[in-house]
Amino acid sequence: MYENYNNYDNLFFNVIPNAVGNIKIFGKEDEFIIKQDYNSIPEEEHEIWGRLHHKLISPVDQYASGEYLQGLKALELDQNAMPNFKIISDRLGKISGWVAVPVSGFLDENVFFTLTAQREFPVTDIIRNSKRFDEKYAGVSIQNEDAYTPEPDIFHDIFGHLPFLTDDAYGNFVGKMAQHGLELIKDERGLGPQLIAHNLKRLQNLAWWTYEFGVMKKQSNTDALRKEPNDMDYEIYGAGIISSYSEVMNVVSCAKRILNGSEFLNFDIEEASLTRFDYSDIQDRYYVIESMESLYSSFYDNRDLFLFEGQ
Repeated sequence: MYENYNNYDNLFFNVIPNAVGNIKIFGKEDEFIIKQDYNSIPEEEHEIWGRLHHKLISPVDQYASGEYLQGLKALELDQNAMPNFKIISDRLGKISGWVAVPVSGFLDENVFFTLTAQREFPVTDIIRNSKRFDEKYAGVSIQNEDAYTPEPDIFHDIFGHLPFLTDDAYGNFVGKMAQHGLELIKDERGLGPQLIAHNLKRLQNLAWWTYEFGVMKKQSNTDALRKEPNDMDYEIYGAGIISSYSEVMNVVSCAKRILNGSEFLNFDIEEASLTRFDYSDIQDRYYVIESMESLYSSFYDNRDLFLFEGQ
């Protein structure tokens, strides 16, 4: 992790504490790839999955992006039981070539980028608000509720992210970001740790404000995919929003001006890459893209933003 290298943090906007708190972080030296023992999953965890799924499926159907809805349908996730990694990974692989890799928990940048650059998406096998989660963090103060946990859990990873990875253009975007991250870490340009850290933070910011907490303008052709028409001006494509009922309803309420705690800003890749964020609360802003294609083009055309040399 590069959070302790902060010589260039003065270039960022919204500089607030954004550390991942007390969660465990796994690196290359750790045994981070695991096997899912599906038959040993406690009934409690299946019930938690079902509870989260049932609460979110209606608002997600109404407000998520078309790419997500098509992917969710293709993956055929069980509404009432935790996913079987092998079944879901095989299904995803046949669609797009991506696979789901079961991992021990939150991964450092090097491991995460290495996997995703190979079209292998890491998925944690633990679910929020469960006894196993409590045991993992025994004696550690960490938020662990249905609404939110700072550690990406199986619900966030599979329900939030995997449907998007059925889409080739989206998968290429995530893979290209990972490849860029690996190039930075290898430091063939001789930038040194401070500039590597700064550029990785820029990339992290972009990921946060796009594929984790991004929204886009309402598209003209997606209501045909919904049971109920989208009655706000935006569609949600951020997995961090989609996997959190509180975050979904915040987007909807602020878009309809029922609440005013979060603002909607036109997406500017430079501003987004220089804006830090907070893991621990509802987001205070959402960057609005025109379309998924505009996001991909923006990144591909502006990769130099993530090669800052300190000038």
